[in-house]
Amino acid sequence: MDEPGPAMDTQIDDLVIALLQQLCAEGPLSLARANKALGIRRSQMDRLLLLLGHSEMLGGLGYIYQAEQGGRPVIRLTDKGKALCA
Repeated sequence: MDEPGPAMDTQIDDLVIALLQQLCAEGPLSLARANKALGIRRSQMDRLLLLLGHSEMLGGLGYIYQAEQGGRPVIRLTDKGKALCA
C-alpha cells in the first residue's frame, strides 16, 4: 500500500484553506453545500471535519464544529477558527 506523499499533503492543505476561507466569508455552511463547493466525497469531508474539529478521543485543531440549523447539519467556526479570519 502506498504511503501518503507530498501531493496528498498539498491536496489536504488546499481543502483546509478552501473550507476555512468559505466559512470566514459566508458563515455557517450546510455539509451538502460544503461538499459540493469543495468537490469532494462525503468520506473526504468526514476526514476534513475530524482534522479541523475537536474530539476528546481523536484530537483535532479545534477550528470548526458541527451543529444543527433548521434540521440540517451545518459547519460553524469556533472562536479559535474565527480568529483565523482576522
